[in-house]
Amino acid sequence: MKLKLILFDFSGTLAYLKQPDPREFFLALDNFGIKIENPEEIKSFASLFAGLLGFAKNWLDFSEKLFKKFVEKPKREVIKNLADFFSKTIIFELYDDVKEIFALPFQKAILSANARFIVESLGLQRFAEIFTPRETKTLKPDPKAFLVVLNKLKVKPEEVLMVGDEVERDLIPAQKLGMKTVLVDREDKVKDYSGIKINSLREIKNILGL
Repeated sequence: MKLKLILFDFSGTLAYLKQPDPREFFLALDNFGIKIENPEEIKSFASLFAGLLGFAKNWLDFSEKLFKKFVEKPKREVIKNLADFFSKTIIFELYDDVKEIFALPFQKAILSANARFIVESLGLQRFAEIFTPRETKTLKPDPKAFLVVLNKLKVKPEEVLMVGDEVERDLIPAQKLGMKTVLVDREDKVKDYSGIKINSLREIKNILGL
């Protein structure tokens, strides 16, 4: 069956997070009344952060949702200040090799657990249709997230190439649905993967025979 769609993961595949200093980050949150004090709380907070962010409309909307979990009646000004803090601290940048995929002669889409406004802030909506939890109503590796993309774009699993950096979240669920897959392993950390693996998006052309 002829390939019709290339489906990309976002974080770790197309873009990377410029990591803020963890100590400064949590100290800043403490100033907003959000206290994270031990490893268990950090793990719980990270899960909450990721779960809320994917459904948020913007940083202000996200900050409102987050505050409801920690502060009973946050002031509007404090919410705005937190949103401003996040906008200046949580910064994604595109990998240099992303430009290599813009001209690929196939329909393209992005399936991400991240917020739509973050993906769009990098201009990716100009070359790919974007699917986030706001559209799919669920998160990878739930196969329903992938099926939303297939149904919306009217393609069959065997007509799709899934490109991602996480075997468990990106590739295995795609494979179970019948998609072809490519692992992006930029630092060659995955040693026991037997499928197609690349270190750079520049290699996709060779895989596609272009």
